[in-house]
Amino acid sequence: MNTSIKRQKETFLNPGNGIFLEETYNSWLRDPQSVEKSWDNYFRSNNFSGQKPLDIDATIRAYQARGHLIADIDPLGIQNPEVAKLQGTPDPAPAVVVRRHLESVTEADFEKKYTLPSSLTVIGGTEKSLSLREILTRLNKIYCGHLGLEYTYIPDFEVLDWLRHKFEVPGAWELSGDHRKYIWQNVMRAVTFESFLAKKYGAEKRFGLEGCESFVPAIVQCFESSAEHGVEAAVIGMAHRGRLNTLVNICSKPMHQLFVQFNPIPMEGLGSGDVKYHLGNHSERLLERSGKKIRVAVLGNPSHLEAVSPLVVGRVRAEQMVHQDFEGKKSMAVLVHGDAAFAGQGICYETMHLTNLPDYTTGGVIHAVINNQIGFTTDPRYSRSSTHCTDVARVVNAPIFHVHADDPDLVAYCSKVAAEYRATYHNDVVLDIVGYRRNGHNEMDEPMLTQPLMYKRIKSHPNVLKIYSDKLLKEGIIHEDFIKKETNEYLEHCELEFKKAQTISAMQMSDWHDVPWSEFFANQNPMKKIPPTGISTADIKKIVTAFSTSPEDIEPHAQVFRVLERREKLIDQERFDWAMGEALAIASLLKEGCHVRLSGQDVERGTFSHRIHIIHDQSRDKTWKNILHDIFPNQALYTVTNSPLSEFGVLGFELGYSAYDHNTLTLWEAQFGDFANNCQVVIDSLLSSGQSKWGRQVGLVLLLPHGMEGQGPEHSSARLERFLQLCDDSTQVSCEEDLDAPRDESPDCVMTRQLFEVNWIVCNITTPANLVHVLRRQILMPFRKPLIIMTPKSLLRHPDAQSSFTEITTGTSLKPIYEDQSPAIIASPEAVKKIIICSGKVYYDLVAARRERKLDELIAIVRIEQICPFPYHLLAKEISRFPIAKITWVQEEHQNQGAYYYVRDRIALALGLPIEEIRYCGRAASAAPATGSKMIHQEELLAFIDTAMAIE
Repeated sequence: MNTSIKRQKETFLNPGNGIFLEETYNSWLRDPQSVEKSWDNYFRSNNFSGQKPLDIDATIRAYQARGHLIADIDPLGIQNPEVAKLQGTPDPAPAVVVRRHLESVTEADFEKKYTLPSSLTVIGGTEKSLSLREILTRLNKIYCGHLGLEYTYIPDFEVLDWLRHKFEVPGAWELSGDHRKYIWQNVMRAVTFESFLAKKYGAEKRFGLEGCESFVPAIVQCFESSAEHGVEAAVIGMAHRGRLNTLVNICSKPMHQLFVQFNPIPMEGLGSGDVKYHLGNHSERLLERSGKKIRVAVLGNPSHLEAVSPLVVGRVRAEQMVHQDFEGKKSMAVLVHGDAAFAGQGICYETMHLTNLPDYTTGGVIHAVINNQIGFTTDPRYSRSSTHCTDVARVVNAPIFHVHADDPDLVAYCSKVAAEYRATYHNDVVLDIVGYRRNGHNEMDEPMLTQPLMYKRIKSHPNVLKIYSDKLLKEGIIHEDFIKKETNEYLEHCELEFKKAQTISAMQMSDWHDVPWSEFFANQNPMKKIPPTGISTADIKKIVTAFSTSPEDIEPHAQVFRVLERREKLIDQERFDWAMGEALAIASLLKEGCHVRLSGQDVERGTFSHRIHIIHDQSRDKTWKNILHDIFPNQALYTVTNSPLSEFGVLGFELGYSAYDHNTLTLWEAQFGDFANNCQVVIDSLLSSGQSKWGRQVGLVLLLPHGMEGQGPEHSSARLERFLQLCDDSTQVSCEEDLDAPRDESPDCVMTRQLFEVNWIVCNITTPANLVHVLRRQILMPFRKPLIIMTPKSLLRHPDAQSSFTEITTGTSLKPIYEDQSPAIIASPEAVKKIIICSGKVYYDLVAARRERKLDELIAIVRIEQICPFPYHLLAKEISRFPIAKITWVQEEHQNQGAYYYVRDRIALALGLPIEEIRYCGRAASAAPATGSKMIHQEELLAFIDTAMAIE
C-alpha cells in the first residue's frame, strides 16, 4: 500500500472522523466518480466495492460515537425505555446510533465472521475476527448498557486507544470479590447514614443523597486510585446535596461534630456560622484498600451551588505551588455537581476553561455529577437544551462516563478509570452518576406536586443497597451474616456518636475549618501592633532602578521606552507614581520571601498601559521579560498573568488561592471596577462573609479602577457603596470604643483592633505612597482580611498624584486620612469657615478649584483614604483644629452611590454632631452610575465644584 493510501486508511479508521468519512464512502458506493480519485483508488484497492466490510467498521464507530445517546443509564427507566433490552443481545441499536449501516443485514449475516482491524478497535481482545452477532452483543454491552461513553471527540489518538482499552477489552470491567465487598461496605454506610439521619432528625432539612448513594463509593475509589498514583491531598467542592454524607463517609469527619449542628446550642469562635449543609471540613483519611493516607478538604459553600468550583481549583493550585508540585501529581481538585447546575450555571464553563492555562492549571480536575434527573422541581427536558447535563466538559476534550447509579460495580470501575486518566493525561474527566432523588428538593418538599409520574416510580423502586446486596448474595460474594454484622456495627457507631453529641454544650467553629488552622491564625492577638510598613532607602533605589531599566536581551516597543524614561525622570526627583508604588510594594515583599500573584484581564501591561511588568520582544514570538524578577538574590516568585475574559471564575480562583497560603499576596484586578459586577456572588457570599460563615481568613486584594472621567456609565464606578454596605463594623460600638479608648492605647493600636474586628478593609487610595503601605500591610498584619482598593485611572499619570521616597522609608506607615497641610491652613486654622471631607480622585479637583478661586485660607480639605474601618479618632483630631467651620461631604458619585450614606453617620458620631449638620455636595441621585454625555458630565462636575467652593 503506498504512503498516500496508508495515510488515508489511518485517517478513515479514526473514530473521531466518522460522519464525513461515512458520507464519502456512501457517495462512492452510489457513484465512484463523485469522490476524489484518491478515495476511489483507496476503496477499490482495499476491496471495499461491496457494502458489508465497511458497514461493520462504520457500525463499530457509530456505537463508539453515539451509543451514549441510548445507553440504559437511568435506574427509573424513564430515559430510553425501549433500548433497555439491548444489553446482552445481538439486536442492532436504533437508527439514532447506527443509521443506515445495518439496514440490509440478513439473518445469515449474523453468523458470518469479520476481521477486526487492530487500528480500529480492541473489542475482540485476542480474537482477530468475530461474528456479527458477537460484535453487536459486545457493542450493546459496552456502549448501550449501564454505561454511556463520550470520548470520540478527543483529538489525541493515544488517549482514544487508552480509553478503548479500558472499556472494550473483554473482562476489563471485572472486579475482585474483595473489591466488591469493599464497595458494598461503602454503599451500606451511605444508605444507612441517610436512614439514620431521617430517623433522628426527620423534621430537619438534610439535602440527602438518597437515590444516588453510589456517589460515596465512587469518590472513595477515586481517592484510592489517585493515592496509588501519588496524590496526597484532595479538595472537594460541592453544593448541599449529599454534603453531610460526604463529610462523614468520605472525609471521615467525626459524626458527633456533625450531629451537634442539629442541636440548638451556642457557637464558640469568631463568626456567625452557617447551616450544616454549607460547612466545610479538613481531615486526613486512611484509605482502607491501599493503606495510604490522603488529606481531604471540603470547602464551605453557599447555596449558589457552583460558586465554589473556581475556589477549589485555586486552592489546589496554591497548594501545588507551595509544594512545588508543578505537574499536579500530589494535589487534586474534585468538583461535585448537580445535573441541573452543571448545565445551567455559567461558572462551570468559566472554571472549565481554566483547566489548561499555564498559571491556572491543576493537572486535571475530577468532576462527579450527582445526577438526580431533576433541578429543584424542573424536569431536565425543560431545563437544558443539550442532550446531557455534562456537555460543557466537551470544550476541554474531557472524557465523560455516564453511569447507572444502581450498578455500584460499574460506578467504582469508572471512578478508577477516571482517576487513572487524570493521573496519566492531566486533563479533566467527568463521572456522571445517573440516579434519582428519593425525596423532594429537601426533605420537607412534596415532589408529587410537580413530578407525579417520576415519584410514583421512585416510591416503588428499591434502594441501591437492596439491589446490590441481592446481586452479591446471589453470586456468593457476601452472605446474610456479613450483611447483618457490618450493618449493626455501623449503626452502633452512629448511635454512640449521636449520644456523644448530646453531651456537647457548644459547637466549635474550628471543627468546620476547610484549611489547616496554623499557628499564624491560632495565636492572633488584636492588641498586637502592626509594624511599620516602610522600605529601606537602599531597597527603594534598587527597585525603582530595576523598574525603569530596559532588559538587555529584549527589544521593547517604542512606547515602553517612553514609560521607562518617564520613570527615570521621577527617580531623579526622588519621587514615584502609582505604577512605581505598586512595583515597590511587590518587589519589597518578594525580597522578604513573600510570593506575590497578580491576575486579571491585561494585568501584565495594565489596562491603561501604565504597569508594564512584562516587556514583550517586538521581533520574537513568545519572548518576554518580567522586570520584577531577579531584582534581589533568592527573592520569592512573582506571578503576573493575564487571565481569560472571566470575572466570576477568575476571582473565585484567586480567592481559593489566597485561602491556602497566608504568606502569599494575591491580587485580582478588574479591567474596570464595574466589571466586578460579573462576580458579585464571590464578593457577596464568599469574600465579604467568609470568616463569619466558615472561619476562613484570607488576605485577597481587589484592585478596582474607579473614578468618573466622562467615560460613560460602564467605565466609571466600581460601586464603592456596595462594598461599604457589606462592611460589618457597627457605627455605635466602633465610635464609642475608638473615641473612649484607654489613654495608653495609641492611635495605631486602635486601628489594629479595628482591622482585626472588621470583615474586610475598603480603601479609596489617592497616593502611591499609601498604595505601598496598604499592600505591604496585608502581609505584615498578624491576621488576614480581604482588601478592597478603589484604584485610579486618570491619577495614574496625574502630576500631583505622586509621592516622595521619604513617605515610604523605614518607620513610615499608611495614612488612613490626609490632613490639610497647606501653608494657609497651618498658619490660621481658626479662620477656616468650611471643611470639605472627601475621598478619592475628587480631592485633586477640589484642591485645584480652591487654588484657582483663592480660598486657601477659608476652606480646609480632608481626604479619607481608608473608609472601612473608619478612622474615627484621626478624623476627630483633625476636625478639632477648626473651631468655627461647617462640615460638608463632597463626592463625585451620585448621592445614592459612593460613600456618602456610609460616612455620614460615622462623621457625625466621630464629631458628636447631629446628622443634619453633615451636608452633602455632589451629583443628585441617579439609577445609572454616570452619564454617557461628556458635556453633561462636565456640567455636573462644574456644578458641584461651585457648590463645594461656596462660603455661607
